[in-house]
Amino acid sequence: MELKALCMKCRNAENKPTMQVMKDPKVEEKNNRYSAKGQCSVCGGNMFKFMSKADAEALK
Repeated sequence: MELKALCMKCRNAENKPTMQVMKDPKVEEKNNRYSAKGQCSVCGGNMFKFMSKADAEALK
């Protein structure tokens, strides 16, 4: 499964963050909220994304 998230380093012409593919996503659960942390496949910057329980189970 390919996970896309906003990268704060990769920006378009209007200076808005762009959607990029996340490398090596690590799923975490804290207080019944699921999230994924990884790196941008383009620039290598840190990425973070909240996700549903179903999506988190699919990535594990």
